[in-house]
Amino acid sequence: MSLARDERAGLAADLLRLGPDAPTLCEGWSARDLLTHMLLRENDPLAIPGMAVSVFDALTQARADKVEASGSFEDLVVRFAHGPDRFSVFRVPGMDAAANSMEYFIHHEDLLRAQPDWRPRPLGHRVELQLAGIIRKYGRALARRSPVGVRVEMTAVAGPLTLHPGDRIVTIVGKPSEILLLLTGRTSVAQVDVLGEPETVAEFLRSDHSL
Repeated sequence: MSLARDERAGLAADLLRLGPDAPTLCEGWSARDLLTHMLLRENDPLAIPGMAVSVFDALTQARADKVEASGSFEDLVVRFAHGPDRFSVFRVPGMDAAANSMEYFIHHEDLLRAQPDWRPRPLGHRVELQLAGIIRKYGRALARRSPVGVRVEMTAVAGPLTLHPGDRIVTIVGKPSEILLLLTGRTSVAQVDVLGEPETVAEFLRSDHSL
């Protein structure tokens, strides 16, 4: 199975285990809201603009309400677990792995790490290698808004990599999984070391890394 498929299956199982009202790291979202977001993203192109542009929020909310009214939470989790709908662009061969590997890994952690008793998952070397590949592919885009230079050192997986140039630089050291969480705004839970001059590190951590 691909990383996207593994994360979809694991996320579906944890959604059922934790229930619709479980908190997530996405501000203001419960597990139900997170599930609705994922269903809309891969099945309803009319809802996508409102995920990025506030003027479309009302339309996106209307589409979200329609999804939530279409079945119970358990029914919607089963729908998500089965994959994108028949006519979704995500059914194009290769699209699921390309577009959903990072998305579902991050949202799985959004659910798990919001729970009071969370512990890091033992992902294994193969998954960490895949996540390192995602950082190599998308890391520069994720770090583009940083006010300082960004360099990463992915432990036991790959050599150092500069994601964003700058006269003042921070170096993020950790597993690819943890670095990816930091680069996508999960600063409070990412288990990494951020090295550099104190003022530079503070400026980096204050900046917006949200995905």
